[in-house]
Amino acid sequence: MKRLILISLLLTLGYSSCFDSSSSMSNSNKLDSDDYNSKSERVTILKNEIKSFSDFENAAFELFNVNGFSNSRTTLPGASSWDYKFVIKINPSDVDKWTVGMVEAISQYHEDAWMKKIIEKTELEWQTFTEPEIYSRPGDNVLMVVYRSEGIIYKRVISL
Repeated sequence: MKRLILISLLLTLGYSSCFDSSSSMSNSNKLDSDDYNSKSERVTILKNEIKSFSDFENAAFELFNVNGFSNSRTTLPGASSWDYKFVIKINPSDVDKWTVGMVEAISQYHEDAWMKKIIEKTELEWQTFTEPEIYSRPGDNVLMVVYRSEGIIYKRVISL
C-alpha cells in the first residue's frame, strides 16, 4: 500500500511539474534581443548562450531552444532542438577566429529574410557596404554571412 501511495504521489508531482514547466517554457525557450534595451545587455545575454571566439561590442538575436536557456532551466534537458539566429559586431581583425572550421561557399546566394528580421529595430547599427562572404560548416546546419571590413557576422545554427 505504501508503494502504491508513493507511486501515486510521484506521478502527481511529475504531472504537475510537467504542466507548470510547459506553461513557463513557452516564455523560457525563446530569447529575443528586442526585449533588451542596451547593447551591453544584448551582448551579455548572447555571450551566455553561444560559443564566442572573440569579444563583440553589439548583438542582435532570435534564439529558440526547446530545452530553454542556461539561466532558465529547471529540469533536465530532453531531446535537443534549436534555431539560433544572431548578428554580432566584432573587431574586423577577429573575423578569422570565427571562420575556423568553416568552408567558404561557392555560391553567394543565401536566404536573408532571417537576417533582416533580427535587426528590424536596430537596423542603423548594422549597416554594411561591402559584399558578404558566405560560410558553412560541413556536416552541420550552420550558415555564416561575414561582412569582413565592417566586422559584422550573421550566423544561423539549426539543430532539429
